[in-house]
Amino acid sequence: MPAARSAGADAARLAAAFFVVLIHSSDPVGYAGALYNSFSRFGVPVFIVLSGYFMLARERTAGDIVRRSARLIAAMLLWSALYYAELLAAGEREWAGAKELVRFLLTEPMHMWYIYTAVFLYAITPALYVFCSNAGRGQYLWALLVCFALGGVLELAEASALFPTLMTISSKAHLPLELGFVFLYLAGGYFRRWPPTRRGAAGLYAAGCLSLACTVAGTLLLSRGGSINELLLSYTTPFIMLTAAAFALLFLRSGIRGGAALPRCARCTLGVYLMHPLFIRIAQHGGFWDFPALSPYLLTPLRCCIVYALALAASLALSRAPLIKRLVS
Repeated sequence: MPAARSAGADAARLAAAFFVVLIHSSDPVGYAGALYNSFSRFGVPVFIVLSGYFMLARERTAGDIVRRSARLIAAMLLWSALYYAELLAAGEREWAGAKELVRFLLTEPMHMWYIYTAVFLYAITPALYVFCSNAGRGQYLWALLVCFALGGVLELAEASALFPTLMTISSKAHLPLELGFVFLYLAGGYFRRWPPTRRGAAGLYAAGCLSLACTVAGTLLLSRGGSINELLLSYTTPFIMLTAAAFALLFLRSGIRGGAALPRCARCTLGVYLMHPLFIRIAQHGGFWDFPALSPYLLTPLRCCIVYALALAASLALSRAPLIKRLVS
């Protein structure tokens, strides 16, 4: 049976979680905000690649998928309720009845969108596993190419509004343009079944570095007006998907060996993801967020390190509580 964990994947999770926190620690305006936001954007897709690496390694029962999905939904609802309570306590929102509470729990805070994406990918895992375990290498690469083209290239073309005729054809053909996350998920399965050769890995690393440079440089050029232009910042742009795939593969092939602390911390990255905006809000309300004497190029990573450390420490502490540990790890 394939290994359920690896030290390289655990290290990748911790690193990716750091970049997720860095995104939310960045200012929404200015070149410093554009720099850090664009540089960190691949963090979330790394988690999807790693999920595919493990979830597509063996057959999954409906019960297993339901349990995993239920745990994620329960965690989302709990932390959304805590965010709602904090907003009420801070006087930023008034009680508007049960209907508004349900709407908030299911649609806010905005960073909870990832839970729905993960549940969707879990739901289609049985079908994807059948394909992954039976497809030849050429067929698998073709599927990756189609998902990349529809979920990345064509989606970026639509967002740019530079190719109206192409978009008209896409609309008439009813082409699915939301396959970027499926590409990332399948990429993880590909890395498991056909580990890239040294030359193949080097090629992907080069593509990932070039893609990261394009994301950063393009975002800085497009953000000259002050506010950050997000054209290249979708998690499923071709550039970000290639960077995420290269980053995940780098760690999976790294040969990292960790002690007991590494997997314990890696299991808590879910908690870091769920609760780090709460620590950001606490810092903002407590006056510990802005220091005019510091350049934003120094302040942003400092914010990130503090929030990340606090969120990870809190998640580790909660993971030791028998009744709620499954909600953070």
